[in-house]
Amino acid sequence: MAKRPAPKPKRPVGLARPSAELRRRELVGHANRILNQHGLEALHVTALAQSAGVSRPLVYRVFPTRQALFRAVLEDFAADVGERFQRALVRALPGTAESITRAFIDASCDAIEAKGAVLWALLDPRGVSPELSHISREILARLLDPWNDRLAEFLQVPAPRATNLLGIIVAAGRAALAGWLDGTLSRDEAARDATDAVTGLMTAFAVSAAKRGGRAP
Repeated sequence: MAKRPAPKPKRPVGLARPSAELRRRELVGHANRILNQHGLEALHVTALAQSAGVSRPLVYRVFPTRQALFRAVLEDFAADVGERFQRALVRALPGTAESITRAFIDASCDAIEAKGAVLWALLDPRGVSPELSHISREILARLLDPWNDRLAEFLQVPAPRATNLLGIIVAAGRAALAGWLDGTLSRDEAARDATDAVTGLMTAFAVSAAKRGGRAP
């Protein structure tokens, strides 16, 4: 007589199967840890399944491709940064341009400390492969889009020019924080440098916009 296969173990009574959204969040959390501990090259389905203690088919059901996984991880980080930006703005207003800028810089630093510097680096399209760079570019643009409109209104310039100027401002802030991330500066030192760089550029752009428009700065 053929031997019957052993029955699968039953889920303990009262222990519900994780919802699809909860499972997704758990996998993104494991993916974040892999990225911060081992880098982007180590982020693949097998490593994620092992880290989460699940099967590869289950990971594929949630993230059919590596690009989908990469997008989910970056979207999670960008959402965290965006929420911190909003809270920082509420706390900083009303305030000076310098105090508001410092609040945004500190919010960025808090996100880096909470989620990891690797994710911060991956928001820069130049830091990833061509197959993933368009995802970084799209998510970064979405994160900055609300501030692009505010900058256009503040400087009284068309939206395309505001987008270009905002890219310069963000690049300066990121460059200033690099000293903290590589360990050569303290967080406060780098944040002060980033605040000076951003406010300096904002002032220069405002003066330039006023001259172009025939207005007093």
